[in-house]
Amino acid sequence: MLNLASFFHLNLMYSSIAEEDRAEVVRRCYQPLLELATPECPVTLEATALTLEMIAAIDPGWLEKLKSRLVSGAVEFVGSGYCQIIGPLVPGRVNQANLRLGLAAYESILGLRPRLWLVNEMAYSGGLVELYAAVGAEALVMEWNNAWQRHPEWEEELRFHQQLAQGCEGTTLPVLWIDTIDFQKFQRMASDHLDRQEWVDHWLARARDAVDKERFAALYGSDAEVFDFRPGRYRHEGSPGPLDEWQRIREAVDKLSGSPDLKLTPLSAALREKPSAVCGRPLRLECTAQPVVVKKQQKYNLNRWAVSGRDDLAANTACFAEAVRLVELGDAATDQQWRDLLWHWASDFRTHVTADRWRAFQASLPQPESGPSVVAPAAGQAVDFAPDSRYLDLATDKVAVRLDLKRGLAVRAAVFPQLGPAPALGTLPLGHFDDIAFGADFFTGHVVVQYPGQRKLTDLQACARTTTVTRRPDGSLVARAEITDGDLSVIKQMELSAARPELTLTGRLDLPTRRAGEIHPVHLTVVPGLFEQSALQFRTHNGGLSPEVFSLAEGGIHHGASYSTLITAKGGLGATEGVVEIGDGERVLVVRHDPGLAALIPTLRFEKVRGGGYFLRLRYSAQEIDETFVENDQPWHVTWKITIAAREKPHERR
Repeated sequence: MLNLASFFHLNLMYSSIAEEDRAEVVRRCYQPLLELATPECPVTLEATALTLEMIAAIDPGWLEKLKSRLVSGAVEFVGSGYCQIIGPLVPGRVNQANLRLGLAAYESILGLRPRLWLVNEMAYSGGLVELYAAVGAEALVMEWNNAWQRHPEWEEELRFHQQLAQGCEGTTLPVLWIDTIDFQKFQRMASDHLDRQEWVDHWLARARDAVDKERFAALYGSDAEVFDFRPGRYRHEGSPGPLDEWQRIREAVDKLSGSPDLKLTPLSAALREKPSAVCGRPLRLECTAQPVVVKKQQKYNLNRWAVSGRDDLAANTACFAEAVRLVELGDAATDQQWRDLLWHWASDFRTHVTADRWRAFQASLPQPESGPSVVAPAAGQAVDFAPDSRYLDLATDKVAVRLDLKRGLAVRAAVFPQLGPAPALGTLPLGHFDDIAFGADFFTGHVVVQYPGQRKLTDLQACARTTTVTRRPDGSLVARAEITDGDLSVIKQMELSAARPELTLTGRLDLPTRRAGEIHPVHLTVVPGLFEQSALQFRTHNGGLSPEVFSLAEGGIHHGASYSTLITAKGGLGATEGVVEIGDGERVLVVRHDPGLAALIPTLRFEKVRGGGYFLRLRYSAQEIDETFVENDQPWHVTWKITIAAREKPHERR
């Protein structure tokens, strides 16, 4: 028996829907959805609490109909939170607030506590599981395709049964699957881009395959706002055809309902299945190569909400700063202040948001208090150095560096005596590897701006004439330089702590306009030799309260690899507490950045090199390109502060 559910996501914050069109969405999309639902054809429906509040203001009668259908069993409700936010991109405390306030609103508006919870935008990390468990979730709703792609050891049969998503700290939750290919077929059928009979035959064939077994699947698992309404996101959307799309859906589902091998059920029906070899298996959905799992094709990845759009970086930076302020307020922070922050962190402001909505959003963003610039000249005693030398050698008792004066103060070598005499970070010059795939110079501490089809702009320029060295009263040393390359202007500082094994890189880059391109302000290249290759791992937070640990023993990864000429990176790390740790379990580099200063996205690249050794680099991104990117003619800048500290404390293993 094939048990088929239909899952519809409701979101009146949908990026490309203008505020004045929301009432039409309720009329053209949400009302027919409720009419589709009957006890014989149950519908699983999910909405943020904010969407329910908006509907209550637009059409309170719709909510009454929803409640009636919930009672009759025609509709099953799934929660997601107060707002649709990208969990792996926000701190755990913010995700906690989103779930807590969402749950309270569901109880107030609908009189229920959802059993099932949708992972917002199906952007999943293992750190989120314990947060959903804490609000009483009985199961999560998540996409199958991208998790399966990265786990070739999973049998395909697992897709038709609920499994256990493994989180941090031993937490697990059942996970119910949505299939992207199936829901995209549904959309094409409804819009008459796929023959209805062909779609019906697809599911009847699936049903015949399940005659001697019980399987569960979803006919649909995405937006409700795309039927009989065109949000205007894409130029090729067209307009609804002459036949009502909801009517097409009804007729197509009716054709299925007569099959004896098929049953229409709510999504939660999969939870009744007992554990077996193919059901209830503990699975880690994420992996080292894909620490954050996102739905649909690979062009959809974490960067579309982080460092693209109209200016995701600025929006996220302001939100991080406000989150810090609310956490510091503790119990004095009100629920309304948290709701305001969640509204500003809504994912739809970060993709195809309309120009009018973006301008209003910008005007309402929390403005952090301005403090002293991180690149202001250091106060202290000037230190003389030989400007004609190639290298500038600086050292305190805790850290020593060699900086390249002909390469914009790039770090030739950084040594933390606490970890031993070998450099931890530095430059791997041409010839360091015999493998021609790595036949280049790999620097540390430099800026790269890459516009499509043009030469790179970098700060790898001679800088002896603009470099100063200052010894602070506490004994720390600061090297500072100003560098230009075409339209790129960079101010950078490197500070060696006298009290702690820390090296701090601060900087600011300025560009005359915001153009489509990659902007990577910091690169950190690990020098092979300090860490034991077979034990290499990294650890970070991706939206949870607990850190996630990933082994690099699995082989090559490249989070920041380009997908196409339009999509410049395939993913990244949320690093939502501003920390990435890299090491071998005995020796660790703790890399901290301040997301409230710049909400940069770290990416890791690790490759085993032919001939022996490995290449390992941590790169921070301030901007990537995808189809959501919008240029503007305003001056653009980013300021950063990144501290690298040495530590001899083993990782907690997972």
